[in-house]
Amino acid sequence: MDQVYFRITKLPMSLESNSPCSALFLDSGGGWLPDMVRPGSPQEESSFVFFRDPVFSLSSLGQGVSVSLQDRKLNFNRDPLSVLEGYLSEGYIAVGYVSYEYSRFTEEGFIPIWKKEGETYPDIYLQFFKERDVISGSLEDLKNILPTHYQTLKAYNPLMRIEMYSNMTKMEYLNMIRFAKEYIASGDIYQVNLSQRFTTPILSPPIFYFLNLFDVQPVPYGCYIDFGQFQLISGSMELFLRKTGRKIVTKPIKGTRKKGFSVEEDAILKAELISSQKERAENLMIVDLMRNDLGRVCKYGTVKVNNLFNIESYATLHQMVSEVEGYLKDEIRIGDIIKSTFPPGSVTGAPKRRAVELIDELEPHVRGPYCGAIGIFYPNGDFTLSVAIRILFAKDGIGTFWVGGGIVWDSDPEKEFDETLVKAIAIQKALGIVE
Repeated sequence: MDQVYFRITKLPMSLESNSPCSALFLDSGGGWLPDMVRPGSPQEESSFVFFRDPVFSLSSLGQGVSVSLQDRKLNFNRDPLSVLEGYLSEGYIAVGYVSYEYSRFTEEGFIPIWKKEGETYPDIYLQFFKERDVISGSLEDLKNILPTHYQTLKAYNPLMRIEMYSNMTKMEYLNMIRFAKEYIASGDIYQVNLSQRFTTPILSPPIFYFLNLFDVQPVPYGCYIDFGQFQLISGSMELFLRKTGRKIVTKPIKGTRKKGFSVEEDAILKAELISSQKERAENLMIVDLMRNDLGRVCKYGTVKVNNLFNIESYATLHQMVSEVEGYLKDEIRIGDIIKSTFPPGSVTGAPKRRAVELIDELEPHVRGPYCGAIGIFYPNGDFTLSVAIRILFAKDGIGTFWVGGGIVWDSDPEKEFDETLVKAIAIQKALGIVE
């Protein structure tokens, strides 16, 4: 990655609360930015990447692609990922998302997604920029300046207690898990990831909730993107894919424990996660799946597992994380990589194709951006994509977020339901639903 793509400013400094921001990516502890751009140690530095004034945007739904320029709109039938590559070659940086439902067009072949009620989300939505700013500094610097930044918003938009509403009852969610376990018992599948969707009123500018979410739980792949008609906020800690030259890396997460209320309780919960044979087995299934996915696009013998069953700790939970890497074949392009690995294995299940079919059958809602990928694409073809978990979709005064978990044969439905609520804590705190 060449530093020419960025203007870098060191903290401490002040942020203008009314500064126009089309997209804001938070890099805490080594996430979005490559090491050669991030000054100092990744563990010591955090960065904000500001994008202002997109030159144009690209969206796709089904077989159609729409490019919105400042003075006109272009519509045509082409592969949106090949269109993306064309614009990157012209020197643009692209930011945005690939929705979960883009799995209809993966290498596995057409996977039908049944028509469901609710929001219709573009399969792919990207904004293209020429100008971008990286503001970097220590995590402590960021903590010192962020309160000044969002307290101004808070004065006009106080955090008020609000309610959230699921699209299914607890019993419906438990029954969905029981149906999944029947499929597992019949040998149809080994693991499947199931989710529920929540909606809640949005009473403040969405960027306020992003800043509040960072204050609640700093993560490596936080971001805020304003698409005009809607905003997307992410508190993701999971790397889906990072391409640097011909090297490709994925870091799937599978395995969760809540943080304890005391140091002693927290140590017990963390040790429980580390030693859990169930969590290790689930994690290993997804590692094998991702090895297989990368094997489709990487040179023979280059795919390897760097780390297994590492524990990463955040403000509200502990996660079990592994890492797989490989080196791409010479002819492989961005579209080949995404189509061969999408959707992310950690949020679908194994085998992936059957898992996607069962998710489609059992879940009453489309996922949209949730469980897809959010990220940045660079002019040289490199990119970083996070798994779109812990996200908030804001539109017309309504916020939508999803939480889920992996189901295996020995899953306890009650515990699986409770785990989804643990994963929702950071967003709930950011929204003012819980203290």
